[in-house]
Amino acid sequence: MSQMVEPKRTYSLHALVLDKNPELPLDEREFADFKQARFCLSAALALEENYDLLLGNYRELELGVVSAAVADMTTMAHDYEDFFEIRTTINRRMVNLLSAARMYLDQYPQSLKTIGVNPESAQAVCSKVYDDFFEYRFMEALRNYAQHEGLAVHGVTMGGRWLPSHDPKQLQFSVNPYASKAALEGSKFKNAVLNESPEKVNIIHAARVHIGGISSVHKQVRELIAPFVERARHLFEVAIDRHETEAKKAYLGLAAIAKEGGVVLEKVPILLKWDDVRQKLLKRNHPVENLAKRCVTSQAEGAVNL
Repeated sequence: MSQMVEPKRTYSLHALVLDKNPELPLDEREFADFKQARFCLSAALALEENYDLLLGNYRELELGVVSAAVADMTTMAHDYEDFFEIRTTINRRMVNLLSAARMYLDQYPQSLKTIGVNPESAQAVCSKVYDDFFEYRFMEALRNYAQHEGLAVHGVTMGGRWLPSHDPKQLQFSVNPYASKAALEGSKFKNAVLNESPEKVNIIHAARVHIGGISSVHKQVRELIAPFVERARHLFEVAIDRHETEAKKAYLGLAAIAKEGGVVLEKVPILLKWDDVRQKLLKRNHPVENLAKRCVTSQAEGAVNL
């Protein structure tokens, strides 16, 4: 009685398009390397997208405050409804920022593991900024409070003041949203953080410290993954060049393919356009660890000698 022969699994580099093109042989190890490279680049892109989302939400928060100050400077509207509308807008943007921060902090360790990196050194940076900065601890506790109990922004102070005080020459307008210790007392807000809190916490300054701390973590993350990402991208570049040389043209549908009995069981797309997006995000979003030391002003240089 004859025994059935199991179909042999084969691996190749081939463009899944209608045009006939070279089917270059691969071995099992090479196919596995392509799979891991794909995982690596996908996880690296996710890290940059999450960081980009974080910075984008931070910029929207800052722009909202600046916009409110400009509106105050030109309308001088100080009715209760005006304060309420400003506070509501800032609350919405603050909640978005806190959610983006939590998403980044929750997801980066797993992304590092997917790439093949131990996340401990990045987590050590995260722990250090938590221990070093009250504002970072406050924002972490505020995120939990805003998710489960109440609003993140409890009040807004706004208005103008003449500067310099000894010789008034220019009226400076500002909007300062804050979280109130009194509003947080009696809630499930982390007691250890609340005990060290002043009566009012300037939310914009706290956000800058918080984002600066996360930026320190992301800087470490980038350093950790750099050699892995470079190798993964190089592997794809070599494969694309190899197939293009054989085919005498470039094919967009290139993939590493696993077949058995002529049936495609698994495929790994070999393309880099999506990784080009990661590189663009990396170049655009520089680390901003010292964000708390930065501020924006619309004062015209030389307009007044303060």
